[in-house]
Amino acid sequence: MTGFLRGYLYWAHLDKRRPALVVSHDARNRFSNDLVVVPCSTQPRKLAWHVVLGRAEAGLPDQSVAKCEQLTTVRKADLEPSPLGRALSPQRMQEIERAIRLALAMEP
Repeated sequence: MTGFLRGYLYWAHLDKRRPALVVSHDARNRFSNDLVVVPCSTQPRKLAWHVVLGRAEAGLPDQSVAKCEQLTTVRKADLEPSPLGRALSPQRMQEIERAIRLALAMEP
């Protein structure tokens, strides 16, 4: 697989090495030097804008939460080039998208 693709988790070098979910559009991902990502954490909190991801889901080594309130851009050079595993399911991506909208106060 070449390039970074929406819906896949990659190891990112942010505050520390952690999984990050690419949420930016694939066309943008091809031509830009950075990507829009949602960082993941193994420290769960019950927040409406956190989405729990199971161990082994999309290649995660541990149960994690996608911290959708921390939507950020990251340089491609700060991500490891291979995804952790398969893409998240379309249903899980819908959960992520809803949590992002909640975090940004864009959800009715």
